[in-house]
Amino acid sequence: MASDDTHIAIEDRKRHPTLWFDDGNIILTTNCTLFCVHRGLLSMNSPVFADMLSMPQPDRFEDSFEVHPVVEISDNDTDFTHLMCFFYDHRYYHGGTETTFEKISGLLRMSTKYQMDDLRNEIISHLSLAYPSTLEQYVKAVDPSTQLSLFPPFHGQHFAIATLASETNASVLLPTALWRSMCMTSRDILDGVADSEGTKHMLSQKDAHLCILKKHRVYKEQMRAEAFLASLSLKECARRNETGKIQGTSPCSEMALSEVVRHISGIEGVMTDSHDIFTKMSAFDVWRPFVCDTRRERTVSELSSVRMGCWDALPRLFKLPSWDRLRR
Repeated sequence: MASDDTHIAIEDRKRHPTLWFDDGNIILTTNCTLFCVHRGLLSMNSPVFADMLSMPQPDRFEDSFEVHPVVEISDNDTDFTHLMCFFYDHRYYHGGTETTFEKISGLLRMSTKYQMDDLRNEIISHLSLAYPSTLEQYVKAVDPSTQLSLFPPFHGQHFAIATLASETNASVLLPTALWRSMCMTSRDILDGVADSEGTKHMLSQKDAHLCILKKHRVYKEQMRAEAFLASLSLKECARRNETGKIQGTSPCSEMALSEVVRHISGIEGVMTDSHDIFTKMSAFDVWRPFVCDTRRERTVSELSSVRMGCWDALPRLFKLPSWDRLRR
């Protein structure tokens, strides 16, 4: 197949094997494929096509091929083929069922360009299964046991989704896509990664720079949160002397603070560069089984509040509008 910047004469381009209809009345052509389709169907599916095809033919069509007017399409051949397939069979894509990233990304680009709002919204809702706007849905989405009806996962997909969301102005996906990108290693963020097919996925230079800066800020916040959770003072679990007065630090606090120091100092091994405070707090996960029920329940409650606060601030972290504005 020709690359997007290769020009092929119209008479040398290949007819699409299934999207060439003998009773079609207009020919659309990408840089390498011809589609003989129906004007009415195009207009019915897209207001952009409706406006385009309502113009007088002599002013609009500069070429003809086999007595049909020809319209040159500048879109990527693969993306446009997905769109034509959807025009003729809306079962070609159905939100909530597994598809391919190539199909879903192509259709999102095309539905955005050709103002097909229903299809666009359906695709964004589909992608929101893995890149949601609520913390509760996020925790479910990143759970390895969750079976998402999305597309086969691939290395670098967070970068690909962030790029796609920026390209199509699907802003509601961006905070989570950038967050999941930021949770990749610094090397991956800077250099990009290749999937199993050898396709390399990278963030834009602006987003990569932003993720690296915010990664260090978030790591500091995580350390503060770990220390805060460990230093919670609870009289219910404090060690007391015979007079009933608090005597020293409670065993729970001693263990918690010890594990935080151990974690920060790296005694238990090199700290990972990829971390997600919405799913894991390294030191707390170690000491939580060994503290009393009162301390554990209070800490879990405080941790929930910390995470919710972080989630609410997530769009602002990436210089985006609030969640409410993004959802609208």
